[in-house]
Amino acid sequence: MPIRESDVTEAALAVLQRDGYEALSLRSVADRLGVRHNTVRWHVSTKAGLLELMSDRVLAGCAAPPLPAPPMKRVRELFERLRTALLAHRDGARLITGVFTTGPETLAFAEAVIGSLIEADRTPQEATWLYWSGFYFVLGLTAEQQADQQDRSAALRQALAKGTYPTLEAVAPHLSTGDFDRRFDFGLTALLKGSAD
Repeated sequence: MPIRESDVTEAALAVLQRDGYEALSLRSVADRLGVRHNTVRWHVSTKAGLLELMSDRVLAGCAAPPLPAPPMKRVRELFERLRTALLAHRDGARLITGVFTTGPETLAFAEAVIGSLIEADRTPQEATWLYWSGFYFVLGLTAEQQADQQDRSAALRQALAKGTYPTLEAVAPHLSTGDFDRRFDFGLTALLKGSAD
């Protein structure tokens, strides 16, 4: 049975889940499929192309109905779905960071967020820039959450012990917090609320 592009994408996501981002290559995908390297290259000629397919697949269903009727609640729901989708894949945020794709799932997500913001009386520029701000916020926080979560609080305390950064020393317990759900809620609320000013 011939290998399809969707088979390549699913195999690549399986490699990512099992071995992580560093192990991802056209050869590792070919090995996963049990085919020659050239068979994968027939569908996607470069790793960048593979990342585009994978990134679009990670966003599958993020913009699918049902969605809340009030536009700003819809925007919040969409960004929550984005975070959930990224967390569902090992190194999901790292995979998508820096990848430009015009895949249908990615465009559907952007359409849903920007359209909702315009419906909420944002100008086209405000809606687009707020979309990017929200997207980057979700990517950044999720990348931190998915990174190796060794305890960095001791290193932070040592760096601040000299008294050179008194403000940072005072807020140090908040700098090293790992409560990602609360940080996500706080940041997204501030972003969306602030955009109304």
